[in-house]
Amino acid sequence: MRLAALENVTYSIGERDLLEKVSLELRSGDKVALVGRNGSGKTTLIRLLTGRLEPHSGRVLRRRGTVLAATRQEANFAVTKTVRDVLQEGFARLQQMENELAELEKRLDDPEVYERWEELHERFQAAGGYTRNSRYQAVLKGLDFLGREEEKASRLSGGEARRLELGRALLAAADGLLLDEPTNHLDVTMRAWLAEFLREYRGALLFVSHDRWFMDQLAASVLHLERGVLQKYQGGYSAFRVALAQREELALRAWQNWENRRRELEQSLQQARRWAHSSEKQAVRKRALETRYHKLLSEEPPKPEGRLRSVRINFIAARGPERVLEAARLQKTYSGRALFQIEALTLRRGERVALVGPNGAGKSTLLRLLLGELGSDDPAGFVRMGPGVRVGYYDQKLSGFDENLTLFETLHQLVGDKEAHNLLGAWLFPYEAQFKKIADLSGGERARLALLTLALSEANLLVLDEPTNHLDLETVEALEEALLRYPGTLILVSHDLAFLQKLTQRSWYVQYGGFTDLPEPPKLARLRTPAKEAAKEKPGPKTKRRSKSRWHSERLIEKLEAEIEELQERLKALHARAAEPGLGPGDYAAIAREESELNHALNEREAAWERVVEEL
Repeated sequence: MRLAALENVTYSIGERDLLEKVSLELRSGDKVALVGRNGSGKTTLIRLLTGRLEPHSGRVLRRRGTVLAATRQEANFAVTKTVRDVLQEGFARLQQMENELAELEKRLDDPEVYERWEELHERFQAAGGYTRNSRYQAVLKGLDFLGREEEKASRLSGGEARRLELGRALLAAADGLLLDEPTNHLDVTMRAWLAEFLREYRGALLFVSHDRWFMDQLAASVLHLERGVLQKYQGGYSAFRVALAQREELALRAWQNWENRRRELEQSLQQARRWAHSSEKQAVRKRALETRYHKLLSEEPPKPEGRLRSVRINFIAARGPERVLEAARLQKTYSGRALFQIEALTLRRGERVALVGPNGAGKSTLLRLLLGELGSDDPAGFVRMGPGVRVGYYDQKLSGFDENLTLFETLHQLVGDKEAHNLLGAWLFPYEAQFKKIADLSGGERARLALLTLALSEANLLVLDEPTNHLDLETVEALEEALLRYPGTLILVSHDLAFLQKLTQRSWYVQYGGFTDLPEPPKLARLRTPAKEAAKEKPGPKTKRRSKSRWHSERLIEKLEAEIEELQERLKALHARAAEPGLGPGDYAAIAREESELNHALNEREAAWERVVEEL
């Protein structure tokens, strides 16, 4: 069922066509990723679909009664609203739809009424009508609001407010979801949960993301927006990148072949014109060549414009010592909660480490401790850098710049007049933009400035805390290529799993008060079930009684996990049955009752699992 469409839509800002005769169709069940550079018009396209903007030409079509939910850029909530209030806003629409379905069911003998019931029922299902309670519980757990339902939404931190705004959209009982950067402020575990949650969503989904792993997990197609033109590709992001490269190569080859034929024919025609007066045969040949030449000109393929220029990043590093960093007895607590306790840690030259864990686990705190900005809570703790180690630190807050200086003045202090202009131009700052104050820079501009100054530091130990935030995909990939070439030592914090897995060979896990050091890139499985791993690996007192209790607890955990998995499979099978054609109102009522019973049992098992893990 088609929910919304753009037909030959053009939208301009000043003299620039942000969107130029763009067409797209959004249907129930679509899973579409929208990609393009920062400023290419992605957010504008979403606002056109929701009706917040009107096109300058073309048409925006929406099916009668269709509701499209979009995440708001600024998550502002009324002071009286609790977390529960915000998340359950969409339940009012579901109740209204359910009441209307009940009224229609009384008159199903009328073909027109039955047709209306079928259409409304399809939308009720797609909006999560039969799964509202399980979806609500899933959002509470997945976005880390479980037990916080009565908190005032207006008092949440910025990142928490954005997560709550995402949860509101997920539960909005909408026919379609339009999500702009839904993975912002989500750690790796939350991103994996969100991908699973959205895979089960039966409405239309159009989302903007810079997370390549997330797009590969979820997108069935990719819309690429560049220079105002929208092009659709089948498959996830990886398939899109391959198809885009092939498309560009074929387009370039077609134009080059045409250009070679044009030059050859032009030379022949010039020669024929010189000899045309010598004989009738030569005159006929000239006319024939002119006809062929004009026909060839009319068949000229579009000349490829080439990819838009990307930043060329290069990190230079002098050779450092074999032992880059040594530390011991590193311990930190926050508000009485243990963040981590590390007995010993050694980092050697050329190692590439991913520092991973949930939001708030203490990753940035550990970085600051390693860099000497904080001390260990253990008085015997220490951190020693090897001789000749030069540290380059990328702070995720992008601090450390004088807000009153311009871009040019900032660079002038480091490299001088001429080189400052050259470097800023190479890093995609146009000449007029080089005189913007640091305080007026966008997040993307500030991130590029931070990377530029980092590249000038010639550090042989790079410590990067969330370097992909605020960057478009092209710049992320340019940074990725630069770090692959980088000869020094690397400590990298990121929630971009594809980025980490490509660049690192060692993982430091900081989670649930524990620290684990493994000689491998980070794995999602270790991040998705940290409580279970911590429970199984955490040593306890070596007494016979405790060992017996622990053995029984671990067996109970295994039993509960098996029951939870079975209940989840039964719910999936039930939802699949609800999607089968030919079911009547009575069938759906029975399905709804069974779904409620399964959800109740699932909630009981999960609560029991959490109690046993906590006790263990």
